[in-house]
Amino acid sequence: MKKYDAVIFDLFDTILDFNFNHLPLVELKGFRSRTTSVEVYEEFKKVYPQIEFSEFYDPFIKSYHEFQDLKLIDFKEYPTRERFILMLKMLNIGPVDQDSPFINKMVVAHMKALASCVEYPTSNKLTLEGLFDKGYTLGIISNFDYSPTAHELIDKFNLRPLFKEIVISEEVGWRKPKSIIFEAALDKLKIDGAKSLFIGDNYSADVVGSKALGMKSVWINRRNEPDNDLDPKPDYIIKKLSEIRDFL
Repeated sequence: MKKYDAVIFDLFDTILDFNFNHLPLVELKGFRSRTTSVEVYEEFKKVYPQIEFSEFYDPFIKSYHEFQDLKLIDFKEYPTRERFILMLKMLNIGPVDQDSPFINKMVVAHMKALASCVEYPTSNKLTLEGLFDKGYTLGIISNFDYSPTAHELIDKFNLRPLFKEIVISEEVGWRKPKSIIFEAALDKLKIDGAKSLFIGDNYSADVVGSKALGMKSVWINRRNEPDNDLDPKPDYIIKKLSEIRDFL
């Protein structure tokens, strides 16, 4: 007998994992990191060849952090192109048309590089297929600021047949833990939050957001973060997705 009317998942670092070792290693000013900066710069220098990579790199990194901080103010989702517009302002380049092909080419280069880092562990695949075979209604709610890449990866790994509804934050305009994005998924699935289970790796986005809607929650605590004083408390805490088979 099914315990829930629906089981809803976060997408990245829950179903699909990022392995940033697939990105080139950048060594600059004594620091080493793996980012999409090399791929984005290839598009950038076609328009601004006079700006060296060393000058480009700091605004590339700073714009990422400011972009992420902006999203935390009220959990509004901003499209990826806004990050690169911010980067250009830091480089004293502008004004730039938000729909400019140049911006779009940098976005696509960035996302293509990110997508190359995404893996679908076999254990996750078997877990999802097992739940589907048991008759569970499955859904996805993902914070992601460029929905075409999210959907491309969903299709690449043949996830779409398993999921009745897929909700990406860019398409809704709001990010988890904002209630609006959870409500959008529950409305599409036509289910009551109290009869559903949400599974994700980010406590603040996934557990706090889902519990606010009365959903049961599973926190995938990959990093062994302290869990004694959590409020709200997840209904289950696991280390990896395959462990949900123990209680579903």
